[in-house]
Amino acid sequence: MKKTTLLSISCSLSLLVPALAPNRAAAQAADSTHEASFETARVEAEKGDPKAQYDLARRYEKGSGVQQDYIKSAQYLRLSADQGYALAQALLGSFYGRGLGVQRDPTEAAKWYLKAAEQGNALAQYAMGGFYSSGRGVPKDLDEAARWWRNAAEQNYAQAQTALGQLYFLPTDDKTNHVNQAEAARWFRKAADQGQTASMNNLGIMYDQGLGGLPMDIQESAKWYRMAAEGGDEKAQANLGLLYLDGRGVKKDLVQAFAWLKASASQGWIVGRNYMDDFYANKLLSAQQLEEGNRLFQEIRQRTTKHRPPLGKPFAVRSNP
Repeated sequence: MKKTTLLSISCSLSLLVPALAPNRAAAQAADSTHEASFETARVEAEKGDPKAQYDLARRYEKGSGVQQDYIKSAQYLRLSADQGYALAQALLGSFYGRGLGVQRDPTEAAKWYLKAAEQGNALAQYAMGGFYSSGRGVPKDLDEAARWWRNAAEQNYAQAQTALGQLYFLPTDDKTNHVNQAEAARWFRKAADQGQTASMNNLGIMYDQGLGGLPMDIQESAKWYRMAAEGGDEKAQANLGLLYLDGRGVKKDLVQAFAWLKASASQGWIVGRNYMDDFYANKLLSAQQLEEGNRLFQEIRQRTTKHRPPLGKPFAVRSNP
């Protein structure tokens, strides 16, 4: 089987405001309360109260006590945002970024996120780092991206900590040089401690290769890969599978390797897919082992859950033993 070294990093500029879905019984029991509170919010919103306008916008966004209506939600967000309400400004930026109730417009999205970011809103600061790193809605400027991500990261915003760590980890395609692997390791650790699977995987890579002042420690690397893999991270699943394939940091086990690589491949990660092709093409497993590997794969799929945020996807490594 061919052995290669792979490093890849990707960031996606998608910012979602989470909406919790209550269970049906609780929702039915709360209908009358929702209607009453909706009416209260509507009255206060019509009086010009920015918090009530934001509350009403969220109700229209989620369909809470009222029929879901993104257009009305955006209208109330604009009323609140125009009065300087940071939460409304950030959510309005998200609406423009996703085209909810308004025409998709990255420039307008960046404008509203910036207003919220300047008021110290960590989510908006994280978003501005994404805009400046990608050049969407604003001119590309990695110094500005680093500044905004750091502002959010210092507020303990885990996704920004991952993004900042990634910026410090690898050279970029422009003339700036932000590489500082010790800083990368520091921010990855902070994000990993908050459950960020991307940063867990990245720490695994750094221990795998002894980067950023960390010792080369394959057992520690395997620990972080496993934590991220169990959290549903497809790149960590591939990395863990490759450790089992080589017997590095874990006992060599082709069945475990197959199961973890297949879990990665099932999520579309190219490394997992390529190694799946090798497993089948080279008939590395007996029929019995293949049956066991597929059973383990199903167990992995059932117990792993996605915790990774929209921004801060990890990079994957393949190291020669």
